[in-house]
Amino acid sequence: MNNFWQRALTGVVFTAVVIAMTLYGEYSFLVLLTAIAGFSLFEYYRIVFKGRFHYTWILFILFGIAVVWMKFWFNDWALYTVPMVFSLTAIAVLFSPDRNWKSITHLIGGILYIALPLFFFHIGVLKTPLGDEYAYSPYLALNLFVLIWCSDTFAYLCGRAFGKHKLFEKVSPGKTWEGFAGGLLLSAAFSLLLAKWFDIPYGINVGIAISTVVFGTLGDLVESMLKREFGIKDSGNILPGHGGMLDRFDALLISLPFTSVWYYFM
Repeated sequence: MNNFWQRALTGVVFTAVVIAMTLYGEYSFLVLLTAIAGFSLFEYYRIVFKGRFHYTWILFILFGIAVVWMKFWFNDWALYTVPMVFSLTAIAVLFSPDRNWKSITHLIGGILYIALPLFFFHIGVLKTPLGDEYAYSPYLALNLFVLIWCSDTFAYLCGRAFGKHKLFEKVSPGKTWEGFAGGLLLSAAFSLLLAKWFDIPYGINVGIAISTVVFGTLGDLVESMLKREFGIKDSGNILPGHGGMLDRFDALLISLPFTSVWYYFM
């Protein structure tokens, strides 16, 4: 199977799985977020530690998954555990083979980069219909996925058709200002249709679309910078023709802290 058809088949199956798990219910959506967190953290730690496996990977992958599910266990007592994160990380590194101080930054960085944004994604798609009861809104979740896909697709098509001026050539030679502008305008326009279909205020969804394109593009560049720093092409190979989980969700992870704020104000 040539690369085009492999990418196409993987893309169709992957998109269908994401949509199905998002629409089915809150717990299937959380399973999806858990899978994204687990695989992305594994890929991230494998990159920054250059494949030198250590038990701290497992501990921090589990910790990251616990952060994604934090809505169900977080309480006042949990605040007392926050200062322990650095201390326990430093102790774990102390007992690691290389005892490299940078390892502390790498371990905590994975939680900040991957797990916390996914937690805010979860609580951002909860709304309060009556009293204090929170209800999962699958269309709010799907809205973000679709806007990320629109941003990537429209930017790619506009870049291929009109791209002449490089956006950030030293990090990602394929991105152009024309592709970025086209992705921004077309995604903002398409967000008006999504707002109508998903019952989201028009102004809010245009703001979400703009945040998605701007910070999603920066997310692509951030991951490209990470891969260039460590001399790799893809974060993994779990998705044939598309690379790893981190490759697929790099834009989402960086944009989530900003798009989730729009849902909060909505």
